[in-house]
Amino acid sequence: MPFTRFDRYVDRHANAFVERLQALCRMPSVAARGTGMRAVAETVEQLMQRVGAGTRTFKLGSGFPIVFGEFGAGTHCFVVYGHYDVQPVGSLSEWAVGPFAASVLDDKLYARGASNSKGDLVARLAAVEAYQKTFGKLPICLRFVVEGEDGLGSPSLYRFTREHAEMLRADGCIWDDGYKDTKERLVISLGFKGISFVELRAHGARTDLHSKWGGIVPNPAWRLVQALATVVSPKGVITIDGFTSHVAPIAPEDNQSLKLIELDEAGLKREFKIGGWVRGMSGRALAKELIFGPTCTICGIHTGHTEAGAKTVLPGMAVARLDFRLVPDLTSHIVIKLLRHHLDVRDFKDIEVIELASAPYAKSSINSVVARAATNAAVEVYEAPALVYPLDPASGPVGAVCGVSAPPVPVVSFGISYAGSNPHAPNENIRLDDFTQGVKYFGRVIHHLAQIAKEDNRERQNIENVVTLGKI
Repeated sequence: MPFTRFDRYVDRHANAFVERLQALCRMPSVAARGTGMRAVAETVEQLMQRVGAGTRTFKLGSGFPIVFGEFGAGTHCFVVYGHYDVQPVGSLSEWAVGPFAASVLDDKLYARGASNSKGDLVARLAAVEAYQKTFGKLPICLRFVVEGEDGLGSPSLYRFTREHAEMLRADGCIWDDGYKDTKERLVISLGFKGISFVELRAHGARTDLHSKWGGIVPNPAWRLVQALATVVSPKGVITIDGFTSHVAPIAPEDNQSLKLIELDEAGLKREFKIGGWVRGMSGRALAKELIFGPTCTICGIHTGHTEAGAKTVLPGMAVARLDFRLVPDLTSHIVIKLLRHHLDVRDFKDIEVIELASAPYAKSSINSVVARAATNAAVEVYEAPALVYPLDPASGPVGAVCGVSAPPVPVVSFGISYAGSNPHAPNENIRLDDFTQGVKYFGRVIHHLAQIAKEDNRERQNIENVVTLGKI
């Protein structure tokens, strides 16, 4: 199917598509703050309706709305996941422009949510519009599921999937995480690491005290630091008792995939402005650790006085937030249990361990319908094969969406970002050319999904015909 008309439509409407994204990015939707979330959900529903979707909004308990939109028809259905909430902005002084100004500078759109992941959502809806305007009704069914609690661990989504499992039964799922690497190669992932997000708390006096008491009153900040020092070695190795025994060996087919993955180490070092990698890793070992290595990351520590100006204070409490990225066969339950035992046997029973959020890992085959469609379309748009990761080093509620049936629904993930998009950092941005290219790419993914679905129907019909002839 020639895509000349489709591409022309996208190019003619590229500015309008960007303006839609800017309007959405100018609406703050930080889930942790909770302000403006309903208005953003309504705008997302309007964007879907504008493209012709039948929509429904689900509000479960006190959570933020989940927007559901369905396009097309047919025996083959695919779920498209997205989220309209964004990360906290952090320090405003580190932003070149306002995080919700959605300004365009040097052909880049700067805004919290531009990369993660309002940009992907608007690009995919734009692709559906362009496809319908140039080819007619979608030949497959696409079900968009867009939540507002990705940054909170997706509690409403988990409840939604339990109560409305029939709405998520599909032949495949398309996730919203992906980018071009430092060599401008599109990265496609066939699954995600899981996550266990925890908070450790150490307690001292009933309140902060003058630091003159530091010699005789226990300091929870020191207590917490000492406990943390037992969890990861100075070389960056996770030292929790029994942790590595729960990590499954890498499957032979995944070892084969790793041989094809070459990280642009020099380019990444320049992008991150770092001098080297943990434990001096390089080459295949580095790629293996990124994709199949479990992690323990201190995401933040809060205690005492951290604002401007000197203040001699003895903290009353110290808090650290950690995330563990989970690989086969690690689960959040195992991690919490091992961490608690590890601290207890080292006389840190007073340190509280509180689970804030979790999600299991999810993994699919390169031979799935969605994986084949994504890899085939990549060559057509990006003029080079995509870099395929067996697991994305990031995490998300993939298990909630893709695990509602047995066997689990296969997932594939890609996006419109690039190596310098800073999705969880100041100056989050996307390049406008990548956005437009992403619209064209998703249009071709739709086409390949329809082609593969048609082939599957033909094969199924042939089998049924053979069976019928056999009975005759």
